[in-house]
Amino acid sequence: MRPISSQKIIEEIRSVEIFKQIDPAIFKLLIEKSHVSAYRDGHALFFSGDECLHLQIIISGGVQLHFASQEGAEVIFSEMQSGDVLGEVEMTLDCRHSFNAVVCGKTRLLEIDRKTFRELAKVPQISSFLIRAVARKLHQTTAFAEGMALYPLETRLARLLLSLGAAHGRSVHGGILIEKAISQSRMGQLINASRPRINAQLQAWKSEQLIGISQHKIVIMNKRSLEIISRRSDAIC
Repeated sequence: MRPISSQKIIEEIRSVEIFKQIDPAIFKLLIEKSHVSAYRDGHALFFSGDECLHLQIIISGGVQLHFASQEGAEVIFSEMQSGDVLGEVEMTLDCRHSFNAVVCGKTRLLEIDRKTFRELAKVPQISSFLIRAVARKLHQTTAFAEGMALYPLETRLARLLLSLGAAHGRSVHGGILIEKAISQSRMGQLINASRPRINAQLQAWKSEQLIGISQHKIVIMNKRSLEIISRRSDAIC
């Protein structure tokens, strides 16, 4: 494993939110004990059942986590971004991956092998970071399971649009433009629904002026109504 020597890459790592407040000595130790790998869009990082070889922290780009059936059906349960972590649960429990991970766009990952992970996990500031990473992933997975088990399509879709609006939205005349283009098929994978059902619900909301569609991108026109449909606790007041 070659040490990270590029000052540009070190600055890129330092710019990630989770590393901004870390003690300089701890950050230096982390850099010395890890390496950076670059991946292209669509690269499969690992599959369910694979051995977990590295702890991976996303520096830039993104990674989709999904379950796949033997028949080939896929459900995306998390879209990870800069600062998110892969492998912390598997490393801690010494178990194999239980889902698939695929790179989205050009992505850089800070990678730490199993032996180094065990050394770094003894450092309080790093162990605290790992605990937060596990808690964040548990929260995301619980929310996903709740939506799949309890809520109808319109609620799951409203939550997805609000989430996309929060992460990729920009205020425009008439509402919030979701700048990230996303196909109806991809929406279906994210909320476990067929494309025809997604299309029917979007068209219904369009006719009710809850949303608009501009150049294949969605505009949230009535955020309050979507919040009520989403059944989010902070929307009921």
